[in-house]
Amino acid sequence: MGGVIIKLGGALITDKDQIHTFRPEALMPLASILKEMASEGRRVTIVHGAGSFGHIEAKQAGLADGYDPERTTEQMQAVDSVRASMINLNGMVLDILREHGIDCQTHPPREWAKGTGSTFTGDIGRFEAPGKVHVTFGDVVDVDGDMRFGILSGDHLMERLALEADDMDMAVFLLNGIDGLYDKDPKDPDARLIGEYNSEASYTTTLDGDKDVTGGMSLKVDVSKRISSSGPKVVFVNGLDVENMRRLFAGEEFTGTVFKRAKSHE
Repeated sequence: MGGVIIKLGGALITDKDQIHTFRPEALMPLASILKEMASEGRRVTIVHGAGSFGHIEAKQAGLADGYDPERTTEQMQAVDSVRASMINLNGMVLDILREHGIDCQTHPPREWAKGTGSTFTGDIGRFEAPGKVHVTFGDVVDVDGDMRFGILSGDHLMERLALEADDMDMAVFLLNGIDGLYDKDPKDPDARLIGEYNSEASYTTTLDGDKDVTGGMSLKVDVSKRISSSGPKVVFVNGLDVENMRRLFAGEEFTGTVFKRAKSHE
């Protein structure tokens, strides 16, 4: 069985309305499933978002737009603060995984990646070391030229790792309390879950776009289309539905939105 790359959304593992508020209860049930997968020899890679540990401060300081000479002191302080906050969040994620007996190795992007978007540079091969669950996250990274720095989104990390890592079967985006993509606002009682996404599908989301500095759900969809067009299938599922996630990773019938891999890869 091939590898799985999993995105822990920032809205899932943090309270995006409360700065620096971790939600361990959202991660602990998943950690048990990941432990089982790792014990079976399945290769697991995890990318987690920033949520309230990164987006709020980054948005206030305009970090996603790069260096502004009129805001030098404010931005430099924000870069340091967001990076420290992300290490803090990453440490809490790792603590829960390790408490469940998972052997982890973390890869802060600032240490190995440069640039933003899907064309960032860096050694993806570091995620191939066997016997570990590799973990990385969205981060403030250095950028060449006048921009100096920017936000490397966890979604773009998902894209590159899903497409370039060896023998990757599936990319999974874990959402906060919703089962996938819907044709209407998920809060609408008439909303219908989109079980299989294609380019003609129209979706609506209530994801907090006002708090997200890296593209929100639209970026996840764009990234997922690119991954599935030439790499593994992509799945959106509810990260709070433990039994449904268990069925997904066991290869059983589950509830969610699937971006099937291209027919040439079937």
